[in-house]
Amino acid sequence: MTAGRPPGSSSYLDPASFRLLISRVLVGGVSTSAILVAIGLVTGLLFGWDRSLAGSSANAGNASDFSRLLDNLAAVRPIGIAQLGLLVLLATPVLRVAAALVGFALERDRLYVLVSGVVLCVLLASLFLLR
Repeated sequence: MTAGRPPGSSSYLDPASFRLLISRVLVGGVSTSAILVAIGLVTGLLFGWDRSLAGSSANAGNASDFSRLLDNLAAVRPIGIAQLGLLVLLATPVLRVAAALVGFALERDRLYVLVSGVVLCVLLASLFLLR
C-alpha cells in the first residue's frame, strides 16, 4: 500500500496534490512573466529600449515584432527581456492545460483527458495558426 492513497486506489495524484500542481504552474508562470516584464521595463526606461545592456550595437526592431527575440536576448536588450516575459505569460495557460491533461491521464479519467486535449489543441491552434 502506498502512503497517501486509500487502499485499492489506482490514483497517482490525490485531488489536493493535483490542485497544488495546477496552482504552481499558474503562479510560477505569472510570477516569472511579471519579473521579466518588470526587468525589461525598468532597464528600458533607464538605458533605452534598443540599447544593449551587454554593449552590442543598437538595432532591436519593432516592439511587436518577435522575430528578433533571440537576437535581442543574446544582446541583452530590454525589449527582448520584456518580450520574453510576454511569451511566458502567453505560455502559462497552455502549460496549465497540459499539466491538467497529464494529471487527468494519471488519474485515468478519459473524459477529462479528451476535454483537456481538445482545449490544448484549440489553444495551440489559436497561437500558431490564426493571425
